[in-house]
Amino acid sequence: MSQNQHSPSHLTQRRRFLNLGLATITSGVLGIGSRNTQANPVAAFSPEADDKAGGGSASESPVPKIDIEKWRKLKSEPYEVGAFGEMPGVCNLPGPLAKRNWPDRNKYKGAVKVPGMCQLCSTVCGMIGYVKDGRLLKVEGNPRDPNSRGYLCARGQASLNHLYHPERLLYPLKRVGKRGEGKWKRISWDDALDEIAEKLKAVRDSGHPEEFALHQGRQRSKDALKRFLDAFGTKTQLSHRSLCSGNRRAANLTGLWESDWDLNDVEYSKYILNFGSNVFEAHQGHVPFASRVQRGRFENGAKLVTFDVRMSNTAGGSDEWHSPFPGTDGAIALAMCNVIISGGLHDEQFIDRWTNVSVDELRDHLRPYTPDWAERVSGVPAVDIVRIATEFAAAAPAATTICNRGSSAHLNGFYNDRAIGMLNALVGSVGKKGGWCWSPWGGLDPTVKTPQMPPGAKTQSVLEDPPEYPLANVWRRMRVGEIVYLYLLQDRAKLQAYMTYNLDSPMTWPEESMTQQILTDESKIEFHICINSFYNETAHFADIVLPWTTFMERWDLDARASYNLRPYVGLRTPMVEPLGESRDIRDFFPELARRIGGGMEQWYPEKDVKEYMEKWASTVPRNPETGKQGLERLMDEGVWEEEREPFYEPYNQALSDLEMQGAVIDDQGRISKEGIGIGIMVDGSPLRGFKTPSRKFEIRSAFVSKIGRNEDCSDLIAASGMVKTKNRPDSHLSHDLKIEDMPIWFQPRELQNLPDDELVMTSFKWNVHNHGRTMNLKWLAEIVHSNPAWLNPETADRFKLKNGDWIEITSFYSRELEKVSPHLNRTDLREDSGRRVVSSMRVPVVLMEGIHPRVIAMSNSCGHTQYTSVAQARKQPVDDSQLAGCDPATYQDADWQRNMWWQDDSQGDHAKWQRNRGNGWNQNKLIPIAPDPVTGQQAFHDTVVRIRKID
Repeated sequence: MSQNQHSPSHLTQRRRFLNLGLATITSGVLGIGSRNTQANPVAAFSPEADDKAGGGSASESPVPKIDIEKWRKLKSEPYEVGAFGEMPGVCNLPGPLAKRNWPDRNKYKGAVKVPGMCQLCSTVCGMIGYVKDGRLLKVEGNPRDPNSRGYLCARGQASLNHLYHPERLLYPLKRVGKRGEGKWKRISWDDALDEIAEKLKAVRDSGHPEEFALHQGRQRSKDALKRFLDAFGTKTQLSHRSLCSGNRRAANLTGLWESDWDLNDVEYSKYILNFGSNVFEAHQGHVPFASRVQRGRFENGAKLVTFDVRMSNTAGGSDEWHSPFPGTDGAIALAMCNVIISGGLHDEQFIDRWTNVSVDELRDHLRPYTPDWAERVSGVPAVDIVRIATEFAAAAPAATTICNRGSSAHLNGFYNDRAIGMLNALVGSVGKKGGWCWSPWGGLDPTVKTPQMPPGAKTQSVLEDPPEYPLANVWRRMRVGEIVYLYLLQDRAKLQAYMTYNLDSPMTWPEESMTQQILTDESKIEFHICINSFYNETAHFADIVLPWTTFMERWDLDARASYNLRPYVGLRTPMVEPLGESRDIRDFFPELARRIGGGMEQWYPEKDVKEYMEKWASTVPRNPETGKQGLERLMDEGVWEEEREPFYEPYNQALSDLEMQGAVIDDQGRISKEGIGIGIMVDGSPLRGFKTPSRKFEIRSAFVSKIGRNEDCSDLIAASGMVKTKNRPDSHLSHDLKIEDMPIWFQPRELQNLPDDELVMTSFKWNVHNHGRTMNLKWLAEIVHSNPAWLNPETADRFKLKNGDWIEITSFYSRELEKVSPHLNRTDLREDSGRRVVSSMRVPVVLMEGIHPRVIAMSNSCGHTQYTSVAQARKQPVDDSQLAGCDPATYQDADWQRNMWWQDDSQGDHAKWQRNRGNGWNQNKLIPIAPDPVTGQQAFHDTVVRIRKID
């Protein structure tokens, strides 16, 4: 048996019951949890107890008798409250007969409904807040939101924990000890802004404005950030895009150009082929997408087939689950393409008319990628590959693939996702109802325009545009976030001022120790301003910390790419006044700009944030029923969706006579106007086509090959009509990379012939968490707070491990990147048997069949060392330093202090550790910086490790 194969019981699970696993996802989505029931006098209220006392039958529903003595024994002391009084989100213990009015029938009487948008993940679902006496009492989904349709997951339901957290930052802080020492003093906003302005003026006066960087985590105020940075004159805006979805976006852009995000029309599909996407828990579309998948299955009869190395909730709820060797998704997809072409199952008309390759070219290209070959590298039986490919083609055009980090977060991830996308083109489902769709509106409806913006900054920084990654920034500014701290370590750049915004890089970036090292080093980062709602791991290494409002206290217009395939506009509005002295960037950036001066202030003419929002939303049309328009309409409804047909088959749209006036048609049938492509002639008719250089879906991409070689692509860009696409700048000229023009597959060196004593580490996300930003929320932390390593029992037998044993994991750098990306190599690393070591960590193991035998898995989100006592699984903070910017006397929540059953009291003694206790472990301590050489996407799922049992 080859190293990539394993027994059929591990390989494939055929689903007999479609709803198995749905209870898990439902409990996660709804936030259902349980508390200790031993202290519950439920028996005293049961009909059976009443029968024994002569109270009649259960069917008569008699008034229950109360064992008052039992109640007194179980009764707890009332929760302590602060000056704020009873905190929303704290469920006080009921007294005798309290359930007769529980929940309190009058609790929401007189409450005002205020629309908003969640920001506890990237899905930004519409929500409605119930506000009474200036307090937010609860939130629920907004049924007007066209994406989320009134659904709200567990994270959204935990918004109250976010807003009313006793350890939330409410006041500005200034460091008084060494950086990273955790010593602070509270300062005024005036003092904070004066000091920041003085530092930023010095940066600008130095003639190097690019040495001021803003580093964002999850952000939804794009206009506010860009306005401030452009007004200042720096383009050094850093992000986390490459840690999330760079390969998937680049693969989509290669074929489409106009969109980096596929919107799989699963609600109307008949066949959903899923490569590595945990739709039910961790997809960027989350609830909107998951609910549509289930509608497609249960209302449209769609079949869901999942390939994933681990049995996620999505895999467990699928009709079939296959567990391939890590990173072989693209090999399986190419083999399926081979089956479709060689078996004549393809849509010949679509390929000939709407792709830029012929069937014969495809047949030649795909010939080596046979199902037998794919079985050898992936372990998935060839017979299943053939069968699934045949079923997929038969269901087309109502068939679509799905992919995400499971396929893309690899060193070959760009090619994996290109191969997966090609499946849709071969069966003609691209742009079709029920097929693989997209939208040119990646966010807000273009009807709304921001007030006039400053001219774009023209600076260059190796941190924002590293020359080694050719596709990172040519279509969109995706950037390569994971190399920032390494390049600072290597002195390839320096930062005079570093502003972090909703970022927790010490938790979520690879190589935790190096991230902390650079954040501590004042010669690398001279001045660090952190903007956050909580004192997290990033704030711990700052010089000034500014308390940011929560998403329930600030303004935004926001939207995601819509699964309705129509653009829309959503409103995030302050549901309540900001707590303490917390402020949003929309509020204090204008003030900071005026203090910096030098012309920055001219870009903030509005008297307040609401005036700015009124201008921004002014083009939202009038509702004929209410007479409201613009911001007033949005404040009433929360969202506006444009009335138009869904974005199906846009390539078939005919060009109008007006559009054709003055147009030129070349010898390939491409139509251009004033040198810019607008369409293509098809069967004698002028059509829009795809917005690519060939005006067709590009299976073969001359552009990516030429860009990799640093060649001029101006003619290709003009033909596409997507003129914001750029050639690589001169700073890239010595950094050529061979990028294949067709989808291929290769295996990184370290995964070839993997030794028996090595495993491949993968990561995953739970449905109740969002990387490093939700473990502070008590309702979510109680559900998931620990992350032992998953191992297959077959693997455990080889290493003589049993459930609950502790192991030491040692991780290694990529041999592939040592060869192809030598700029990443470092000389300050220890070695083990000739391998460069990243780090080691000790964790317990949990054994389960639902994981590939050559894989070890750990979830992210756990292992916080800061970010509130809840995130650290402590009833009380270690010391008061992290509370310097908080107000625990006013805002008090005795609930988690009293009921945190998962606090770990073992003090590091493995023998005393109890299962499911503690705050877990940060997996990113083990993960090396590993960017895909093509796009810079972090390869989170390729880390090779060794394990040993700890006695």
